[in-house]
Amino acid sequence: MQLSSSTVTADDDLRSRDRLDRARWAGAWARHRALILLLALASVLRIVLVVQGGQLYWPDERLYTEVLDIFDLNQSNPLGVLRALLGTQEHLGFALISAVPAGIQLALGHALSRSGNGLMVLPGVVLSQMSVIAIWLVYAIARRAGRDGTEALVAAALMVSATTMFYYARHLLPYDSALTIGLVALWCGIGSSRRDSLSCGAAASAAFITYNGYWLLAGVAMLVHVVHGGRTSPRNALTRALFTAAGFLLVPAAIMACQLAIGAPLLVTGMRQLAGSVTDGYAPEGFSATWAYLWHAEHGLLLLWLAAALFVALDRSSWNPRRRRTATVWIVSALFVYLGLAVTSALLHVFVVMGRQSRQLVPFFCLATAAVVAELLERRRWRGWIVGACVAALVGQAAWNMGPPLQQRFPRDVISEITAKYGPVDHGSSLEGPPLTNARVESRWLLVNAQHLYHPRAPKALPPGTVVLRFTHPLQFLPYQYEGFEPMERQVLRTNDISIRLIDTGAASATAFR
Repeated sequence: MQLSSSTVTADDDLRSRDRLDRARWAGAWARHRALILLLALASVLRIVLVVQGGQLYWPDERLYTEVLDIFDLNQSNPLGVLRALLGTQEHLGFALISAVPAGIQLALGHALSRSGNGLMVLPGVVLSQMSVIAIWLVYAIARRAGRDGTEALVAAALMVSATTMFYYARHLLPYDSALTIGLVALWCGIGSSRRDSLSCGAAASAAFITYNGYWLLAGVAMLVHVVHGGRTSPRNALTRALFTAAGFLLVPAAIMACQLAIGAPLLVTGMRQLAGSVTDGYAPEGFSATWAYLWHAEHGLLLLWLAAALFVALDRSSWNPRRRRTATVWIVSALFVYLGLAVTSALLHVFVVMGRQSRQLVPFFCLATAAVVAELLERRRWRGWIVGACVAALVGQAAWNMGPPLQQRFPRDVISEITAKYGPVDHGSSLEGPPLTNARVESRWLLVNAQHLYHPRAPKALPPGTVVLRFTHPLQFLPYQYEGFEPMERQVLRTNDISIRLIDTGAASATAFR
């Protein structure tokens, strides 16, 4: 049987397109192989972190459980779900983002979503990938700013190495989502079209609505856009500012229009209530808290960032002009965020500086440091062993920093493990101040500090007994101590044994326990 010429031609076209598609994929893999492997590593590390537990440790993680409750209470009522979501009073953007994993979680079954050791693993895995997207966005920002692939890849590698971009991923919190949306705003802000202006403003607004504490990142993204290029005429700057402001106002206007249409509380009401409820922390330490937090989280990586910042500011050698300009923008942006945090805290006493706000500096430090690395590599050919040693040092520091989060145990998981083995246990605390969050029961077994130790004041005596099990408390990871704790409270946490312990108070060989 002989095929017609048209059939043969069609088959040839299909084969040609198939070969072309394979060639495109092969080319894309060759160009972006290092970035893809880097992102895959970051993703796997976060999944490992989430699977080990830690969800629902922080009080603010109740935001996610409230979204679950909304779905539970409005089954088969999509309008009721939408009305309740839009009526969320805290971090509305995160409630809307959380609706995706919450809907999937509940669709898989109520028992899976609310019980068992894997209570919140599914939403944790989904939300943890927001920080992976943030890493990719840093690469994309560097590329859109005109930097080459090597410099952009170094910036992404520094983001992967940053512990501040890592350990929050296990928790169901809005910080990574807001940071990622803020970086979208920065990526748009590097552009110069009116579409970029509207998109930059809209993304900045969405980042702020997702987590209000990232208002400085949103502001920097818009400011970078308005002054983009360094030679913007006043007229162009004004036009960009107007379109950016329009984009910024568009998001809350759309949300409030929907709220009015379905009878939900207005967005501005919730934001006003939230601003008045944030009273934790210690405002006078606004100038020092950022650096103390970043030191305990990053150690040598922070020194590298600061050295790169000084190099950009002080080096008078002949730079690649565009690279110097963009590196200066990143350093000025980081300085703007730092001063915004410090001044509003230590001088104006409007806000307090916490670790989660301080991490807004990290993407800018990574971008600036990558520029310095690229500049030094371009000026002279470094021997392979020197480059290898620098890479090994970076990997070693990152592994050292990430070790504690990967080894952490959290009260919820410890309680589940111990009650499964020993049955009901009594609960206690080795510190005055934190109220017990678990019911007291009659038992020879006393589980100490299996909770969040909020507002500790002083050590407290415990009954005599034998320590049967001991686990490191999450707050012994020092970066956690910069989330709403005052200096004196941190001192109490650091000078006392706050480990989680199971004590047998009925043991025959009981000894005095401090």
